Amino acid sequence: MISKTNLNNFIDKMKETVYKAGGMALEHQGKVKNLEKGAEELFGDNDFIRQQRAAKTIIDDKVQEELLLAASKLLPASEVYLDAEEETPGKKCFSAEPKSTALVIDPIDGTLLYVSGKDGFSVCVGLIEDGAILTSLVYFPARQEFYFIKNGDVYCETNGKLRELFAPKVRNESLVYVNNRIGKQTANKLVKGGFKVINDADGLVSWPDALIGCVKGEYNACIFHTPQIRDVLVGAVISKMSGGFACDWLGSKIIWPNGGRIPRIIFGFSPISEKVLSCLEV
Repeated sequence: MISKTNLNNFIDKMKETVYKAGGMALEHQGKVKNLEKGAEELFGDNDFIRQQRAAKTIIDDKVQEELLLAASKLLPASEVYLDAEEETPGKKCFSAEPKSTALVIDPIDGTLLYVSGKDGFSVCVGLIEDGAILTSLVYFPARQEFYFIKNGDVYCETNGKLRELFAPKVRNESLVYVNNRIGKQTANKLVKGGFKVINDADGLVSWPDALIGCVKGEYNACIFHTPQIRDVLVGAVISKMSGGFACDWLGSKIIWPNGGRIPRIIFGFSPISEKVLSCLEV
């Protein structure tokens, strides 16, 4: 069990490291090649999704090692399970076996955006214990925006200015965001239910930008089928905001797995839309 003092120390020190690692990534943007990598292919993936999943640069590895080195000094590494995007030497410091505590890292979330010179890439770190999110740290270096959870509250630090985040006063009830794995049948049900559906497979809106849009009230909900935890750490931020939720497709509160994929998850703000839930195939 991580004490409150140790958790806050982890958050403070890892924030410094994430800022540093994000700065390194930004400095090298436009100077490194897309090396590509063998990536899992799932049914329904289009060319854009496959390219997105396969994107990789040497900076992914360098950022991950920076994060792992810092985390290994702040946590009892051998007692912490690690879910990290890349295969780098620092992974050996952590447990390969399931533990009650898990460290989740995506060194460059949005590598395809990164190599394309866009500003939507982020550096992500999450800490999970016994099915609950302890903290999520998500930094967008090109935007100088840092979202994080501390002491159960949610903050955004922009260009050094800190503000606490609260649920949006107004939200767009008719717009929902989905990932391509939810299937055409479910997407069509949502459309027939009166919703406008933005699908990640179209390549117009990334997962993090959709989730940030949800924070701002631009979406009724963001709906995902089998996402990697490390790809929805902005969603973890939503779940800790006043009125925010992370629930399954039945509307029950999510118990976060210690790494890997979440079967089905919705992020948004209460009241949860029963109309959305009625469109989902469980």
